[in-house]
Amino acid sequence: MKSFRGSGAGWLGLLGMALVAQAVEAAVDLQEVRAWPLPGRVAEVGRLAPDPAQQRLFVALPQADTVQVLDLAAGRFLRPLSVPSPRALWYEQRPKILYVGSDSSGGQIKILDVEAWRTLKTVGRLPGVVQIRRDPPSFRIYAAHGEGALAVLHADTGVHTLSILLPDRPGDVVLERSGQRIFVSLQRSNAIAVVDRLTREMTEVWALNNARQPGPLALDEDRSRLYIACASPGSVLVWDTAGAREVERLPVEGAVRWLFVDPVRKRLLAGTDAGQCHVWQVEETGKFTHLGAAPLGSGRTEALYDPEEGALFVALPQERGQPAAIRKYVWRR
Repeated sequence: MKSFRGSGAGWLGLLGMALVAQAVEAAVDLQEVRAWPLPGRVAEVGRLAPDPAQQRLFVALPQADTVQVLDLAAGRFLRPLSVPSPRALWYEQRPKILYVGSDSSGGQIKILDVEAWRTLKTVGRLPGVVQIRRDPPSFRIYAAHGEGALAVLHADTGVHTLSILLPDRPGDVVLERSGQRIFVSLQRSNAIAVVDRLTREMTEVWALNNARQPGPLALDEDRSRLYIACASPGSVLVWDTAGAREVERLPVEGAVRWLFVDPVRKRLLAGTDAGQCHVWQVEETGKFTHLGAAPLGSGRTEALYDPEEGALFVALPQERGQPAAIRKYVWRR
């Protein structure tokens, strides 16, 4: 009898330690510190764009035909910008204009003066804009759109100078800061297109093995690492951009909707349609330690990450009795 009790206590002790270990792993260091309810009925959220100088956050609401403007310092929403079916956003701080990818009229990019609340220019024939990025060394805006193209616009004037053809529908696009490459995920080809932004031509296509539907991308240029979110199976591929090869695969529950690299804290964040934000610590050795997954309250979120402050802004639609809101998360330590 003593032996049975002792064995049971031992197993219970091991089980208790396992549960504690799981709890520690699940306890991500992200904590919610603020929440701003979104005005009106919000069934869907689009991209977010920051205005660091004025401490504003732009939020695309496709079904409401508006871009909401959140004053982070005052903690309130300002007068919204009227845009039909907005989805992708990019804010250009110097001339204070907002680039908005819209689904209206077959697909457009509208360029707005955010101080005067008016449209300055409309660039047409750009269906399905999924992402808008800025090339820091130049005055170029890149918009991934349609069945396979990168539209190139002048950042100040909005003039559509040319389009770079791609072999497939783009899912996301990221640009090197010091290098000259652009990386585009190709959703049907299950590959990554490499574009030279000086010659404005596609130079390589990297095929992904046993990974389908690549979407969101994040780039850690200092470490030569491109993070590629794939829907099937749910995972984040770690790609060596110097050697053009996969070096690791990080499994997640569900499909990843957004990815961010924190170069200050050396962390990787991935928000999924399972309503979680997975966090990995990137060790100096290159090893990835999964710190856990924080609940987000919805599987249909969009997000923006500020690495300087270490702040994650998450936009959630209204669902299951939960109001639509912008939530701010910061690291506990």
